[in-house]
Amino acid sequence: MKKSAMFGWGIGSFTSSALVGAVGLLHLRFMTDSLGIAMGLAGLLVVLSKLYDAALDPVMGVISDRTRTRFGRHRPYLLGGGVLSAISLIMLFNVPESLSGGGLIAFASISLLVFSTAYTMFRIPYLAIGRSITQDFNERSRLMTFSVYGSSLGGLAATSAAPFLLSTMGSDRAGHGLVAWILAAMIATGGTITFLLIRESEGETDKPGNASGSGDHTSFRTAWATLRANRPFQSLMAFKVTMFAGLTLHISAVPYFTRHVLNATDVSLSSIFLTQTIAMMLSQIGWVWMARRFGRRNALMAAAFMQAIVMFSWSLVPAASPSPWIQIIGGFSGICSGGIFFGLYTVLTDTMDYSRRSASGEGSEGILAGVFVMVEKATAAFGTFIFSAIMSMVGFVSAHDAGAGAQPAGVIMGITVALSILPAIAALLACLFLRSYRLQPVETATTRRSERHDEAPLAGQTP
Repeated sequence: MKKSAMFGWGIGSFTSSALVGAVGLLHLRFMTDSLGIAMGLAGLLVVLSKLYDAALDPVMGVISDRTRTRFGRHRPYLLGGGVLSAISLIMLFNVPESLSGGGLIAFASISLLVFSTAYTMFRIPYLAIGRSITQDFNERSRLMTFSVYGSSLGGLAATSAAPFLLSTMGSDRAGHGLVAWILAAMIATGGTITFLLIRESEGETDKPGNASGSGDHTSFRTAWATLRANRPFQSLMAFKVTMFAGLTLHISAVPYFTRHVLNATDVSLSSIFLTQTIAMMLSQIGWVWMARRFGRRNALMAAAFMQAIVMFSWSLVPAASPSPWIQIIGGFSGICSGGIFFGLYTVLTDTMDYSRRSASGEGSEGILAGVFVMVEKATAAFGTFIFSAIMSMVGFVSAHDAGAGAQPAGVIMGITVALSILPAIAALLACLFLRSYRLQPVETATTRRSERHDEAPLAGQTP
């Protein structure tokens, strides 16, 4: 495996993480606290865009599987998706001040749809191409650490650097717009570099006229048969649905928690994610060891169980003196998140191998990646809907250009429950779903010993 491929893979993860991190963390609050859109309506716009996005994912997966160019099946979308993603980010946070009422809602809706389309165009082919970079078990684990490193740095740019810039430039419409331009330049550059560095391996890059390409026969019927036959993938998706619903709820609540519960500036918001990102990157050596020693599935379950404890601890942060508690908890959250994302990506590529062992699974990486991201976005929609519904029920008051007004006591309690208690419950439930994950060993000397861990039952569990 070439070093350029590892760096390209990491930069691709940076690109998608920076994009979705900035929008996921700041855009809902931007609509309610800067544009003055009511919480219920703002939440509805986000949910509808995510549902559209989720429905588009498997379609994009089939399209990328069937694509034939001299650059490969999936590579061309990395360039186009990266550039379009940058444009969509500028649209989301640079809303013309002349717009109001229906015009404002229409612009916000169109911007969200453009963002959803662009993110799908980049993310699905990016995940699909991961399997073709290497089929070696240990190299794949190493590759996925680069994914977490890139994701961590992208998260740092979106969830730490961006709030810090907002605190210095002003958290109003103009400040959000300028930060969006800075992030957009990074995302467009990242997509271009990813396209240039990643190559699809021999046999995976099907040029026009290459009869060996099986993706020509990919159809929705074949894709559905592949999904039905892949039990490990189904278990992974059940885990992800539950886990990501809780994570989205938590992420949606964090900027409201720092502003309205802790009465802190966006510098505190930045410090939480800075600590989390550093811990996530440093934890990778430990999670690679855990996966090799105990199996990928067991390491992923351990990360989720630890995350449940960390999520609950957020409810214990004292509002009067949040530091250093928010940084400490943010650090532990980063360690757990590092294990969750490392485990998800490595297990996903293993399930792609599982599909390719059957005739119906040949060339199905795109559809599996599409469903993988579709689940992510559908649960994100659900988590955002739950958060906005909770805020509407407890009487959250929207405002203009920073939302400085005090919120009712019920809102404070609602934010805390959404931030802590519900995500902790979701993490525990996710562990239960992953217990059914079983993966038959791949018949290679490299993987046979390592994958034996993922076949073995947990202590006290019957096989």
